Amino acid sequence: MAALSIEKDFGVPKRKRLIIKSAFDPVEVAASVESAMYERIGWSNPIKKAKYQSVLFNLKDPKNSDLRRKVVLGEINAQTLVTMSAEEMASEKRKRENIQIKLKTLKRCVHDADEEDKATTDMFQCSRCRERKCTYYQLQTRSADEPMTTYVTCVKCSKRWKV
Repeated sequence: MAALSIEKDFGVPKRKRLIIKSAFDPVEVAASVESAMYERIGWSNPIKKAKYQSVLFNLKDPKNSDLRRKVVLGEINAQTLVTMSAEEMASEKRKRENIQIKLKTLKRCVHDADEEDKATTDMFQCSRCRERKCTYYQLQTRSADEPMTTYVTCVKCSKRWKV
């Protein structure tokens, strides 16, 4: 009753008092998240248990207070929270880190930064610059009874070919 009288003193209409009270009440918010999880996942579904753990982890994460605040204030309702991916629930800092990891991986793939994983040899000669300093790696691109495909890159002019 004391909370209602304080809200009444601030001039909050009765209808809005109920919305504000339910949005700020952590017990009610937790109950709505639990019921939404039960509706979405079910009682004991080991396949979708990872989703439950993901939501729980992100809500408990001390570095992700923004998500917790949005859920408690009602900016994100329980049904939306349950359907969000781990990337959507992540904190802004974690989102930036994930983007950096993806860009680094993409850059590594595009620019072929794996030179330390490749063997350097003079066994192959480049047809463009006639140098014998090349790197190569082998992949099994055909069936197992066929020989591996060797991919060669000239260190000097970056010409690529396969043997």
